[in-house]
Order: sequence, then structure tokens, then C-alpha cells
Amino acid sequence: MHAAILLAGGSGKRMGSAISDKLLHPIGSTNAFRLSCGAFLQASSIDLFILVFRDEPQRIKLHREFERASIENERQAHCLQVQGGKERQNSVLNALSVCDKSCKFVQVHDCARPMIRPETIDQLSREVSESGAIAVARPLTDSIRKTFQPSENPHVPQKTECLDRSDLWLMETPQATRKDWLENGLQMAEKQGITITDELAAIELNKRKVAFLNPGYPNPKITIKRDLAYIKYLLENE
Repeated sequence: MHAAILLAGGSGKRMGSAISDKLLHPIGSTNAFRLSCGAFLQASSIDLFILVFRDEPQRIKLHREFERASIENERQAHCLQVQGGKERQNSVLNALSVCDKSCKFVQVHDCARPMIRPETIDQLSREVSESGAIAVARPLTDSIRKTFQPSENPHVPQKTECLDRSDLWLMETPQATRKDWLENGLQMAEKQGITITDELAAIELNKRKVAFLNPGYPNPKITIKRDLAYIKYLLENE
């Protein structure tokens, strides 16, 4: 069994006071959360849906959007709901705790990336069965510099170093893993007081090897207000 963990409980502080919830803010006739749900509902490999929410008012709205996505995509699916924790890793652990015992693989998706496609989700499901851990990512193409004396003022000259970009990847979601690998890694991080920023980092704590899948199309994350306009542009030009 493959489960989708839909992360929707983030605070979205960088969006500004004008937007109360970036996942529910209108993008044309839809929103980021409904688009993300639609992609997973269309993916034939996903058997179980787990919604991670922020608080009760948001849960009600998100559940309503999931039901609407189910109707639009002609798939009636039950959605488990669990409240998120202080950090992303706590939220994922909360979601794993309600997973069916028969669930062997999970895909964790940040619903602020609404352009993910069902064919990518199904490909991840096929490949995670072989690799044990695989995530949507893309090779870095820009130059990256490391600073040795970080300053609040970037105009101040400082020592820097150009990093080799040939072995650097930009991580995205979904990130698919064996459920037991992810659970063990997150529990280890919790015991050691380590902050996990993505699921593969938890897998790596147990010295597991991971794989990447470059989707070959834009899969941006909504972080600031102008990202909403970019998502709308992508939708209109698909």
C-alpha cells in the first residue's frame, strides 16, 4: 500500500498579512491545495490519503477542498486527518502514526507545490519499490557561493568560495520512501535533537542510499505573494 502525506499546516509567514492561507488563496478558479489533491487523486498508485492540518478552522476548509477535488477528479477517497506538530518532522511523524499497518511506502508532499503531476507520482511509486527512497529534485545549474563570515549587509566584502555544482541537487516534493525507513530516521532525529528539513535527510541518518527524479517540468513552491501569479501563468499555459 502507498500513502500520500499531504502537508498543509505551514504558517506561510512570508506571504504577508494580506493572504491568510497561501494553500487556500484563489488561483483562478482553484487553489494550491485542491490542485495538489487532484494530482494525487488522479495517481492510480496512491491508496491512502493523510491530510496534515494546522488548526480546526483550517481542517474544516481543507477537508471541504479535498471533497471538492474528489468530485472534480471522479474518485471518492477517504482522507485521514491529523494535526501537524511544531516542525515539519513532527508533522510527518504524526501522519505516520495513523498510517495503516499494511502501508509499506509513503510519499510526503508539500501542498505549496501544486504543479506536481499524477504521472510523476505514479513513477515515484514504481521506483521507490526498488530504491527504497526517491525524491523529486533537479540538478543545480546556477553558481553557488559559500560565505565564511556571514554579514547582514551583503555589500560588505567578505571571503567566499564557489562550490562545485556538478554534484548538487535542489530538493522538491513529493519525497517517497519506505515507511519503516522514514519512521526510524525521524525517531532518530528526534532523539538526537536534529532538525530535518526534508524526508531524505531522515533516511540518510540510517546510512541509506537515496535516488532522485527530475520531473522535467516546473514544480515551484509558493513562498511569497508573486509565486501565486507564476502558478496561475503555468496553469494557463499547460
